[in-house]
Amino acid sequence: WFEVLDGLLGRHWRNVGLAFNCTFLLFGSVIQLIACAREVMHAMWRPQKFKGIYLMATAYVLTLTLPSAASVYWAFGDELLTHSNALSLLPRTPFRDAAVVLMLVHQFITFGFACTPLYFVWEKLIGLHDCRSLCKRAAARLPVVVPIWFLAIVFPFFGPINSAVGSLLVSFTVYIIPALAHMITYRSAHAR
Repeated sequence: WFEVLDGLLGRHWRNVGLAFNCTFLLFGSVIQLIACAREVMHAMWRPQKFKGIYLMATAYVLTLTLPSAASVYWAFGDELLTHSNALSLLPRTPFRDAAVVLMLVHQFITFGFACTPLYFVWEKLIGLHDCRSLCKRAAARLPVVVPIWFLAIVFPFFGPINSAVGSLLVSFTVYIIPALAHMITYRSAHAR
């Protein structure tokens, strides 16, 4: 969405939007990690291993995700101003194709992780949180998944429209809707 600000209001407002976005994502991801930590520990087979897994996930982000993103921005910085898809700038090689496939796999996994808090609250709301049947729980998650998939298909994947829509939908689907669902579900002392 900050690319849209750049086109509409100029570079200064793009930088303000970028700073806001980075700050919001930092604090939002910390809040999401804190909110998910108890549920993740509850879902793990051996919760005592949670600290090690959390440390490995942090090491993964610091050693693979951030350096690769920084190197692409360093190599294609100016070209990324006019191309919203960094993979389109890479030469067509089997490595680039593998990166595209891995990115799609990553998107599916990330979608699952991002919706997990909403799944837990939804299952608690409809009374399936303690159900042992995975098929029932998967079917119960469809009312959560289908609208999000529909919105993802309706809007284009790259470009200023995606940036503008993403700035609105990500906030709602990852933070605001789960927070509202949590407050509604656990509003009574009995539910807590």
